[in-house]
Amino acid sequence: MKFFEFPAEELDFFSQPNRLEGGQLSLDVLDRAGVFVVRGLLPAPRAASYLQAYEAALTEGSAKARQNHLTEVSFELDTPLAKVLFEPEFAALAAQIFERGAGLHNIRVVRKDENNREPVFVHQDSPYCLGFFDRYSAFLALTPCGAQNGGLFVYPGTHHLGYLGDAGAIHGDLTSPLYRFTPELGPGDCLLMHSAIWHGSTRHESHTPRVMYDIQIQPVLDPSSMVSLCERPLSKWRLRLENKEIFSTSRVQRGATASK
Repeated sequence: MKFFEFPAEELDFFSQPNRLEGGQLSLDVLDRAGVFVVRGLLPAPRAASYLQAYEAALTEGSAKARQNHLTEVSFELDTPLAKVLFEPEFAALAAQIFERGAGLHNIRVVRKDENNREPVFVHQDSPYCLGFFDRYSAFLALTPCGAQNGGLFVYPGTHHLGYLGDAGAIHGDLTSPLYRFTPELGPGDCLLMHSAIWHGSTRHESHTPRVMYDIQIQPVLDPSSMVSLCERPLSKWRLRLENKEIFSTSRVQRGATASK
């Protein structure tokens, strides 16, 4: 038995002007849509200071682009770029989402520019993460981020469909009847997105780089939490290993072998 169903009235709700954004987070809308843009989470001058820190880290080598993921720039938690985790506005936002305490699953910078213009196919992030499925990405813009320079687009509500059983590009005939949300972000704006939601990004077509944090937050007691973002300690049950360290054989390993 096969089916793919969704409530049309919810798509109407999502498409109402400014429904998915505001100066304060709406937990009700975030729960229904799986996405919400908090305008001006950080003041623009402070966002600019983190952009400068990012550029300096690239120059000095403390931040590095991954060879197998060209949009991703990684850095250690003891570098200035990671201080954003403890900005009062961000800490308050994480606490609002996870009232029993927030933890960090991952932090990175994701960028697009003249050296990396390609769009990203529609997918969900949950299959690529360890631990439980109660997780959000906070995309904090350091430059203007929108449709012309490789910004994110999201299909609100699709997190209610849960884990899809595999990782990869989602068929276009499934997304075509859905509402597509492509917000224009300014420096300091923060797009919150559930890790199970269907999303992708556009091709970079401008001279403006798209630079944003991708900060994955989750309950502090998730076994994959790296750092506590609250006063509660991490779980005593913890697991953060690579695929080959967990499985002796797996679908991911078989796929990697077949592609060689």
